[in-house]
Amino acid sequence: MSETGELAPGGRLLGGCYRLIERIGTGPTATVWRALDESREREVAVKEPRLPGDPADEERLRAANRLYREARAAARVDDPAAVAIHDVLVEDGLPWIVMEMIHGESLRTALVNGPMRPAEAARMGLAVLGALRAAHAVGIVHRDVKPANVLIESGTGRVVLTDFGIGHPQGDEPRDGAESDDDVDFMAPERLVERGAGPASDLWSLGALLRAAVEGWSPVGRTAVSAPSGTPVPSAR
Repeated sequence: MSETGELAPGGRLLGGCYRLIERIGTGPTATVWRALDESREREVAVKEPRLPGDPADEERLRAANRLYREARAAARVDDPAAVAIHDVLVEDGLPWIVMEMIHGESLRTALVNGPMRPAEAARMGLAVLGALRAAHAVGIVHRDVKPANVLIESGTGRVVLTDFGIGHPQGDEPRDGAESDDDVDFMAPERLVERGAGPASDLWSLGALLRAAVEGWSPVGRTAVSAPSGTPVPSAR
């Protein structure tokens, strides 16, 4: 997501307590706002999903309902390295996700300055693994493990895996075309050939992420992973 810093129009109030302050990120599928939870006097991040089409369109309604189920399911993930989801509310027919605000930089941004030391990468990897284990334990598959979704908190160095808002209950793979802006360099082979995602897919992505952390680039180039539909999929890892 790109950062914008654009102020929210009129300080919009969501759910009677979440006051939007400014837009802090935007991407193909969502906008993220900095907001104030007036009921608890704390800063939060609010993710506004973006779905194309007519709000009354049946396919769009199905996609919105799926996003709501996914967000509610992701809120069950409990681990220090998993971003906390405080609330999920419906505005304009779409599920807005209220999360803890993390002040820091993404791993993608950090790698601009060069690769990480192996010990530092190992610490980061163990933290992300802990978050994934917690997610898998409650039946949630993340599906989008990549450097842009790993944050390193300023001051504490805490590693946080974000964007659980597109994670989904295992066995409930979306089939309505509503997809994330995945970086295919970190996508497991079975996802490239539309075989669905499971816990092993997240672990494959974590391995690719760790390689990128210590080498400074993805283990596969974007052109190298354009797998044809007939390409054999490796057995479960």
